[in-house]
Amino acid sequence: MKEIGTRGLLFSFDNPYKTNIYVINGEKFVFICDTFLGPDPMNEVIKELKKKGFLPKPVIVFNSHHDYDHIWGNQCFKDSIIMSHEMCLNKIEDIGEKDLEDYKDHQKGDVQLTLPNVVFKDKVFFEEEGVEFYHTPGHTEDSASCFDHIDEVLFVGDNLETPLPYIRILDIPEYIATLEEYLEREPVIILSGHDDIMFTNEFLQQNLNYLKEFQEESVDKTNFTQKHKGIHFMNLQHIGELLKERGDMMGALSYYEEALNILKEIESSPQIETKKEELKKIIGELKK
Repeated sequence: MKEIGTRGLLFSFDNPYKTNIYVINGEKFVFICDTFLGPDPMNEVIKELKKKGFLPKPVIVFNSHHDYDHIWGNQCFKDSIIMSHEMCLNKIEDIGEKDLEDYKDHQKGDVQLTLPNVVFKDKVFFEEEGVEFYHTPGHTEDSASCFDHIDEVLFVGDNLETPLPYIRILDIPEYIATLEEYLEREPVIILSGHDDIMFTNEFLQQNLNYLKEFQEESVDKTNFTQKHKGIHFMNLQHIGELLKERGDMMGALSYYEEALNILKEIESSPQIETKKEELKKIIGELKK
């Protein structure tokens, strides 16, 4: 637990991977950004908030996007406002139960899927509290961010990642526009879903540069580590999948072929070799 600005707390969990929950102690409300993997860690957070005197103020929960590792603790706040972008609610309704089954090993406690009960399209601004939630498509189309206008702290969910962003939408220009808007806000502190506290915009700029290069199909891989290559491969493969689903077979082929080239640069393992064969099969089918 780390203090952020004059009224914030950042809770970081390491198992099964680093994940952050950001809490703002407002005048009338306590705002909780994301709820991690279930009731067990969120009950720990609630205990700490009581110790700090944040509670029993009314709670407003904010889900930055629909990914399971950001929403499974919602059930601890069934009687509170649980807020998200409208597409986030739709996504959870579509795949929430499947995620519970697919990632059941990640559950922290007995998870009962709990949906957002208040949604917005563009933004919601609690002016007296200085807290704004707004739509910032990027990592996913439903992604939204929180800006604390008092402390100038920006919580971006998974729109920023170390060392490269994970791209799961076809509209790369829209993702770029989101990060450019972040720069215009000139936040003092940036908090993401899975990284350390950022006190400068250097990392934001690095993510932005990669997205621009990815859009232009001219990514500079000179200084890529194995982790960079792994994320870049996943981005190429996912865009290929999305283009294939859309019916753009030639576009998909280009991304799949580049994904295979990147895979050849990654240290070999049984899983990597299996993935290579899968990609070769897909590429062969697309060439028919």
